[in-house]
Amino acid sequence: MNLASLIRGHARNRPGAVAAVHGDEQLTYRMFWSRVEASACRLQGLGIVAGDRVGLCLGDRIDHLVLHFAVAAAGATILPMDHRWTASEKEQVARAFNARLILREPGDEAVAGAENEIVGRGWCDQGSRIIRLAELGSDTDSPLLVSLSSGTTGRPKGALVTHRQMYERFVNQWVTLGLGANDRFLSVTPLYFGAARSFCMGFLAAGATVILDPPPHKPPQLAAAIQKSSANITFLVPTLMHRLLPLATDPSPMFPDLDLLVFGGSIVHGQEALAMQARLTPNLASYYATSEGGGISVLQPADIELHGDTVGRPAFRIEVDVVDADDRPVPPGATGRLRYRGPGVATAFLNEAGDVEEHSADGWFCPGDLACIDAEGYVSLRGREKEMIIRGGVNVYPAEIESTLRAHPQITEAAVVGWPSPMLGEDIAAFVVGEPGVLPQVLLEYCRTQLAPYKVPREIIVMNELPKTNFGKIKKADLASMLPAL
Repeated sequence: MNLASLIRGHARNRPGAVAAVHGDEQLTYRMFWSRVEASACRLQGLGIVAGDRVGLCLGDRIDHLVLHFAVAAAGATILPMDHRWTASEKEQVARAFNARLILREPGDEAVAGAENEIVGRGWCDQGSRIIRLAELGSDTDSPLLVSLSSGTTGRPKGALVTHRQMYERFVNQWVTLGLGANDRFLSVTPLYFGAARSFCMGFLAAGATVILDPPPHKPPQLAAAIQKSSANITFLVPTLMHRLLPLATDPSPMFPDLDLLVFGGSIVHGQEALAMQARLTPNLASYYATSEGGGISVLQPADIELHGDTVGRPAFRIEVDVVDADDRPVPPGATGRLRYRGPGVATAFLNEAGDVEEHSADGWFCPGDLACIDAEGYVSLRGREKEMIIRGGVNVYPAEIESTLRAHPQITEAAVVGWPSPMLGEDIAAFVVGEPGVLPQVLLEYCRTQLAPYKVPREIIVMNELPKTNFGKIKKADLASMLPAL
């Protein structure tokens, strides 16, 4: 099965059903598939063959969604790229993953390290031939997507997600969250991010309607977008929900027409979740997931009152375990390293050198979280094994920011830590050692030219020296303890 065949099936069986909406543009499934097919033709005309990696460096519009399925139809592999990245960030990803082609927006500068193609209006209509429907690839274990994360050096790495694994992730969503063809999903987060991509593709695979209302939004605009969209399901990161709460002043919930508001990306504690349930919608669900394996657990609306400090129970066909340092299961209620396995979990990974590594640990994957599971199966997260920062639901890797700071001519050392934030979950603080007279504001401006906005530290603190162990390792816990409460 090629995932694009699901869109083809909807175009055959319910051609007039609405697939995607963005502003005044609306495509039925017949129209959506026609554009997928034509775009795949264009890709083939550009020389794209099975196994090639195609970077999607595009804004949040319908053609971005179309091209996910078009790349699949052409037998190639999707390489997500954030069009908001700086030129150096884009080049780093393109080279690290050997991108064959980058599809980018009109007006954006070319990405070094790969061939470039500008995707403007009518781009797909320039395909050189028509793909016969039978020519869609049928190898369900061929790679569909490079799901990006970061290595210990700050260089990107990623999981290779196959067609079969991505389909299983969709099934996980459909069964666990009760999603189907009659739903209308509102996407208000960037398509580059894993949750938006996964939910949008999953709803289209189910035959539902996806409505795009891309960011940025100020809180009143976001509230109006949800209220006016006619959508019955949406996904938000907790940061956005925190920003909506001050607007929810009526006794009744702000979003009475939502059948489900799914949130994920960072932890929401019990009392916060209850407030959101009372003031935003009673139909609130937490979805704990990773880019490497998809959905892990779900906290259903009915469970928030008694289990709101957890991330719920394992999702459909997912086995979750908590183990000690020797991979032995710990007793219920004890904290250990979380691991999970299921049919949607990636089994092949691209390392920091761009080479494929097969993952073999009886199917278990460890996302780096410390957790415990109670006797009823509810999972509680206790912290991170490593140092990744989750800022407003977005994964930020300290090593990348540290590398950027150390590249500044006035800086000799840098250490980046998470800074607990009631609004964002975590913010970013950077500690640096540099030449006399170096100014934090100058360093912040430098970071803004080198990094995407969500990676720029909230504050940079200049120090004479960084605290270190006897072995020369920076004591980040000591640095974090110096930060005042936000």
